[in-house]
Amino acid sequence: MKLIDNIKRNTGLSALSKSFKTVKRNRVVHNLVTARKIAIIGVVASPKDFDDFTSLQRFLIEKNIQVEVLAYFPGKEIPQQLLLRKGINIFNRDEVNWYGKPLLPFVDLFCREEYDILIDLSMDELFPIRWIATLSRSKFKVGSLSYSGNPYDLIINVENKKEIPYFSEQVLHYLNLINNRFAQEQDEFINS
Repeated sequence: MKLIDNIKRNTGLSALSKSFKTVKRNRVVHNLVTARKIAIIGVVASPKDFDDFTSLQRFLIEKNIQVEVLAYFPGKEIPQQLLLRKGINIFNRDEVNWYGKPLLPFVDLFCREEYDILIDLSMDELFPIRWIATLSRSKFKVGSLSYSGNPYDLIINVENKKEIPYFSEQVLHYLNLINNRFAQEQDEFINS
């Protein structure tokens, strides 16, 4: 079984590398003040994960940021309670090819969209999410230190606490500090 998994992985990485060569991306560092359009991706394996995603989505919407969520469900059949949520696209393992490439048109549209920030809430590598994160034309990509060769511009290490709420909190903290003079001055004031 390990041999087959290695073949799938190597084939997928080769196809991803070939597809990535055609991606034109305008890299720009954004924060929570400058971003107007944010994409959230990741793995939703349970209703709790889904609630964590929607919690971050609601927080960003309250800041007048347009948010789009694309999630991967690793099972065969997506639970009904996850399908009924508005503004969130979910796909499952039956909607990827044999090595993990997503096959849905809305995934291709998602990757072609130029979001200001892409936030990957995955704690571990799953090839369908890696495919999306790598091929996304988002200007600024944020993710966890989950695998080597990741496509992120800002990598946050949460090895000590691999939970979506904690990671979301860290992402928001750093996105608030980046290129935000007021937040940096306030942080320095608090720490002095």
